[in-house]
Amino acid sequence: LEAQPIDYDLPGLGQHYCVECAKYYETDNALKSHWKSKVHKRRLKELKEPAYTIEESERAAGLARENKRATTTVVPSTASISAPDGDTMMS
Repeated sequence: LEAQPIDYDLPGLGQHYCVECAKYYETDNALKSHWKSKVHKRRLKELKEPAYTIEESERAAGLARENKRATTTVVPSTASISAPDGDTMMS
């Protein structure tokens, strides 16, 4: 992107472009002063951080698989039924 064709619709004829910020500047001096600015340095810092992965975005949305035990309900068997007096009857 250093040597771009002349484009009359862009600032500075499209010759002074900051790749990191995706922005055109009027002059080379404006571009060089932009490189020293806080805005450009913040953008460089943002670009150094890795992008979000699909797994991270799903976790943030609450769609991730959780490693929890399945809750099971205990169903009493019909093999032994206790009588009201405490005796056990077999069926």
